[in-house]
Amino acid sequence: MINYGLRFWRWEIYLKTLGSPLPLRQSICLYFATYMMVITPGKIGEVFKAGILKERFGIPLSHGIPIIVAERIYDFLAVLILAVVGIFFWPGSFTGLTTGLWAAAGIPILLFLFQRPGIRRFFLSKAARSPLLAKHRPGLEESLDSMGILLRPSQTTFSILLSTVAWLCECLGLWLVCSGLGFPIPLGQAIFIYAAGTLVGSLSFLPGGLGGTEATIIWLLGSLQMTGATAAAVALLVRLFTLWLAVVIGLVFFLAARKDLLQDK
Repeated sequence: MINYGLRFWRWEIYLKTLGSPLPLRQSICLYFATYMMVITPGKIGEVFKAGILKERFGIPLSHGIPIIVAERIYDFLAVLILAVVGIFFWPGSFTGLTTGLWAAAGIPILLFLFQRPGIRRFFLSKAARSPLLAKHRPGLEESLDSMGILLRPSQTTFSILLSTVAWLCECLGLWLVCSGLGFPIPLGQAIFIYAAGTLVGSLSFLPGGLGGTEATIIWLLGSLQMTGATAAAVALLVRLFTLWLAVVIGLVFFLAARKDLLQDK
């Protein structure tokens, strides 16, 4: 729940940074209602947030979509940072994870490049060559400008710090579950296991990382000599109170606020 609260705070700051704040009640309802979309492939369903911002509150897609993309980028970077920190505490093998970790390491490089206005303009000029995208060039340009604001160094520092603390809370959840099931592990190892599992699930682009995250957690716990049954129980409990808790919260908020969110302006 601390994870969710911190990420909502980040959402509020992004809206205000782009000059599109919402009344607190509507902001809370919209943000948490879309948690039911976390089980869509690559969380692409969260684009629903941008659609509601436009249709219900008049906030352009050139603000809504960059916010959603920035959220995903900073979440990914935070989990990657936790995985890198956890590596120093990991006593086992990295066989099977090397490719995924290298792929994940490419994201900060792309972020660094995209902070440069010249790079953004280059991609825009390439995109504008497409007849389909050329007519949307003004909107694309505004979206890139909004993304540049959310990726500027000062914003990046704050966002990575907040996101890392938020995702550390979920790592602590795995650590507590292992202790509760009678197989305590060092916190550093718990951080690595949860972060690596989350990265694998994200890179698989499966709905909510289903299968990939759980299998990675079970496999890594097994390499610490935890029995298969206990490892499966850890994975099940951790995912129940992270992924599936988010889905339930999203459904509750959506049902409670659907008329307010979906009615005409």
